[in-house]
Parts: sequence; C-alpha cells; structure tokens
Amino acid sequence: MELSLEIRGIYAIALTRFFPQRGIALASLSAAIGGSNREPQGFSSQARATVHVTDLPDQQGVLIQGPGEESGLVIRRLQQAFVDVISRPVPGRNAMAVEFPCLTKAALDEIRNTVVPTLFNHHRLSLIAPESVDLVEKRDLAERPGLRGSLSRNLENDLVWGSYRKGARLKIEHVKLDGRVLYLSEGEIIEVAPHLRQVTLRRGEFKGRTTYDGLDIPKDYGDYAVTVVGAGEWFYRHTYFRRHGELIGAYYNINTWVEFYPDRLRYVDLEVDVVSWPDGRTEITDQDELRERCERGYITPELRDKAMETAYRILALARGSSDAGKVNHPLRSSH
Repeated sequence: MELSLEIRGIYAIALTRFFPQRGIALASLSAAIGGSNREPQGFSSQARATVHVTDLPDQQGVLIQGPGEESGLVIRRLQQAFVDVISRPVPGRNAMAVEFPCLTKAALDEIRNTVVPTLFNHHRLSLIAPESVDLVEKRDLAERPGLRGSLSRNLENDLVWGSYRKGARLKIEHVKLDGRVLYLSEGEIIEVAPHLRQVTLRRGEFKGRTTYDGLDIPKDYGDYAVTVVGAGEWFYRHTYFRRHGELIGAYYNINTWVEFYPDRLRYVDLEVDVVSWPDGRTEITDQDELRERCERGYITPELRDKAMETAYRILALARGSSDAGKVNHPLRSSH
C-alpha cells in the first residue's frame, strides 16, 4: 500500500512532524511548513498524495479524504497517539471527520513546538484570535522561549478568562460523538475562579424534554440549575433546584475535557452520565450507547474505558458523600 499525505490548515505544522515519525510519508508541504525553512522527515517532492488532510469547517479537527484502507491507517495512527480523538464518517461523502478535543490539541501544541515556537493552548487560542497568537509567538516567544508558560497564561487570560464576568452569559456547546452539536440552555456566570480555571453558571429555561434527563423528574416553571465546570476534568456537574431552592437532583455529564472560549464552553459528550437523587440513590446511565459508539469506531477502547472509570469513580464518591448534591462541594476526578 502506497500512502502519502497532503496536509493543509491550522494543524499542518504539527501533523507534518507527527505522521513521518509513524511511518507515513508526505507528498506536499503547506505554506506554513515551507515558511519554517525546515523540510520534515519523510517528505518527497516526487510523491503523489493518496490521502488529503484539511481543516474541518469549524477547525475543531481535520477532514481525511482518500481510499478507505489508506485513510483508515491515518486515523489509526491518530487514535493510537491521542486518547480523546474522535472519528466519524461524513454523511454523503467518502471522507472521515476527526475531531481534536482538548487533550489532542494540547499534544499537537507540543509537537508543533518542536518545529516553531508555540504557546501552550496554541490551537485553541488560534480559533479565537489567530493574529494575537501569531504576534506573541513571533515577537515575544521566539526571543524568550523560557517565558512560554507566563506568555501563554497571559494571552489566555486576555482572550478568555478576562471576558468571564458575573452576569455575562455563556453557551454550552454539547458535541455528540456522531458530530451533532446541541446547545444547552445558556448560563449566567455567578462565579469565576481563573486560578482554578473554573466557572459556575446559573441556568434556567431548559430546552428539550419535559423531564430531567436521567432523573426522570418533571420540569417545572422557575426551576434552575447550578452548573460547575472546571478545566482538566472528564466530567462536569449540573445540580437542579425548584424555584424556592428545593433540591431536585444532580447530573454528572461525562465528557472530554472542557475547552473554554470567550462566548461558550465546548466538549464532546461521552454518552454515559451519573445521576444522583436527594434520597441518596445514584446510578450510571447510557452505558449501551457508549459501547455501541466504541464498536462503530467513533472512539477507542481506551477512551471508552476512561469514560467508564470516571463514571464509577463519581458513583462511588456520590454514594459515600452525604452532601454529593450540594453546590459548594463539587466532586473532582483525578486525571
């Protein structure tokens, strides 16, 4: 099987370093790679590209187009290297969409940094303000690589955390494994902890069903949720209340690490959830859906196991804690 890649887009520099190290040749270079004055290992100007890798429309990953066997190998190399990568067919096209959630983007940041000076969170911040990222990397980081940590934190604070103020509203971009994007009811920021990379929202006017998912309790006028979202977690929590403060229950959504943007929070939902009732009952839901998505190749067995490990850890903590549903005691998984 002859396989060579053409790679274009915002991930080109990182992927052009990544694939040749895993036995896949390159047929052409993007302008970004050519401008780095470093011809990568595995590049052949005589090769013809059999697989094309380009940005997805939302730049949250890449579109892989080419013969099935060759494209399959490209996807397997990504799945072997990055635990949270998501792969899904593109309806109506002979192509696969590969989403790069938080951990994959971070790993690609590190690979890119071996080629050109690269900030932490480069690929996420570039989706927000590419000119600002480019300026800091070329003007400051190139001259002072030892300041990578502080330069990265300062830019993220400017672009993201500095925009999170009490009373501001955030969307929640809930991405399903099959690629559907659902927007949960917006939340009003009631607390921000930039040093913890955590935000707390109050949400009302719930969309969709007439009962709370998993809890199977009817929704009522005036109900609200307190949603606590932290960086570096495989889950986040909604705690539901009646209008006068009566606890309805808690819902722990299992997902890839949340990515923080100025106007929204984004993650890929991993199907399983943990629900907790005020009387102490707790359970894990939707395990069959997670297994089915793994069998169809959307996620790796490793990511499936991480989701289940997280769910069982939350279940044990919730069952052992009398205040598992309280707002000011968020459970935090290890990672």
